[in-house]
Amino acid sequence: MFRNTLWNLLGEGLPMLAALLSIPWLLAAVGMERFGALTLIWALLGYLAVLDLGLGRSLVQIVAERVGRGGARSERDGPGLDKGGGAEGTAGIAGPAIAIMALLGLLTGGVVAALAGGLADRFLLGSGTPSKEIRDSLMVVAAIVPIALVSAGLRGVLEAYQRFRPINLVRMTVGVLNYLSPLCVLPFSQSLVPVIAAIAVGRLIGMVAYGVLAVRLVPDLVRPARYGRQSLRRLFTMSAWMMLNNLIGPAMLYADRFILLSLVPAALVAFYTTPFEILTRLMVVPGALSMALFPLASSLFRRDPAALPRMLDAAGHLTLAVFLAVQAGVIVGGDTVLELWLGPAFAANSGPILSILTLGVFFNATAYVPYTLIQGVGRVDVTARLQLAELPVYLGVLWFLADRYGATGAAIAWSLRTAADCGLLLVLLPRLAPGTGAAARTIGLRAGTAGLAGLAGLLIGGPLGAAVGLLGLAAVGWGVVRRLLGTRSWRRLSGKHLSASRLSAPIRQSRRDIVPDRLVDTV
Repeated sequence: MFRNTLWNLLGEGLPMLAALLSIPWLLAAVGMERFGALTLIWALLGYLAVLDLGLGRSLVQIVAERVGRGGARSERDGPGLDKGGGAEGTAGIAGPAIAIMALLGLLTGGVVAALAGGLADRFLLGSGTPSKEIRDSLMVVAAIVPIALVSAGLRGVLEAYQRFRPINLVRMTVGVLNYLSPLCVLPFSQSLVPVIAAIAVGRLIGMVAYGVLAVRLVPDLVRPARYGRQSLRRLFTMSAWMMLNNLIGPAMLYADRFILLSLVPAALVAFYTTPFEILTRLMVVPGALSMALFPLASSLFRRDPAALPRMLDAAGHLTLAVFLAVQAGVIVGGDTVLELWLGPAFAANSGPILSILTLGVFFNATAYVPYTLIQGVGRVDVTARLQLAELPVYLGVLWFLADRYGATGAAIAWSLRTAADCGLLLVLLPRLAPGTGAAARTIGLRAGTAGLAGLAGLLIGGPLGAAVGLLGLAAVGWGVVRRLLGTRSWRRLSGKHLSASRLSAPIRQSRRDIVPDRLVDTV
């Protein structure tokens, strides 16, 4: 689990480093106007994931569950991991799902192409970039849409089989090409069209690489005649709930700034959005962990239920350790960093908001683990219903507090919501995954104590408040570190233990037979 998490962090981190290195050169080469349009196109490409209607994530859960039930091939079936023709085959689920995602991509790409002219006018926003150039760029973006959705489906198959090393080697390659390939065309043209075309080539390379890896795992993906008569009803039901999660989550994440903009001057919103953007970048850590947890929980839920408490214990305490350190770092040096970076006036206004949001981010990160485990055991409907129930309450509290206290009130509302969400998820998880109650109570108690310590420090204020907050965090941190060092949960979640957990011989063998190191290194 931890090895997969590190690969996921690399898959996110290397493209971010490429962005930091390439953006100054791109800005200097294409100018502010074209670079602004390019950033909007990047943002559009970044939101393509929501267009799969939840099919990608649902595919991971169902295929991983089939693997855990022993739906993979037997030893005598030859070099492919899954023949996919029988009732237990995964190709009968994965193949149609990927085909549907390809169709969705073609339809959505067609809509983008049809609206390219109107969208180009909106992208201009008074800049000097020719309308035809942006329109042609959007036509290239339209071609990327089906590539992106098919890639998501193929990657879902690989995630279900926990092939995170090759997945992230491909992700790193595509992510780096996303930022560095435009630099290769700039000596020949400053137009956006070849720049976006270079990005499209990188996405196409990624899709081909995912396809090669997925077909080596499940050969019948390219043999529709052998799909069998698989029922897709559960896939569509789960994807509907997953889509609801994907829609409500971002709505609650970004509602605060829209409400703030309607209540306070736009200049004051920056005091809120700046620390918010900084802190939410840290969500890459629990995000990488949850990406590794999700197929693992789906695979082991019925085959080895005792593994779920170990997952919760190990992953939950690891998340607590990381974000206790973040919380302590903000108490010690948050104001100083803001002052050095953006000046004393900005730090004076944004410092208290940073401290409040840090508490919210702490609870939000802690909630990732129970949220992922609930979805991993197939109860996507529970997280969707919970978010549906939270949304109107949160919006009401947000409007009330933001109207009274401005950006500080918005920060309080967001942090209260994440704390409530974390607590509810930890309460619900033992009802859905028996045996996780003790670990959920321990993590909830430690998270709550750390939150109260941080809150006490905020209310007291000054050096004394900082000392109180740090003392409370240190006490919780000592218990978390002792748990991490003393428990064997992390060892039991290693690759060696999973083999002993009867995940099945074919899966153990597949790393050697199906995805050799030399193949991985080439994609």
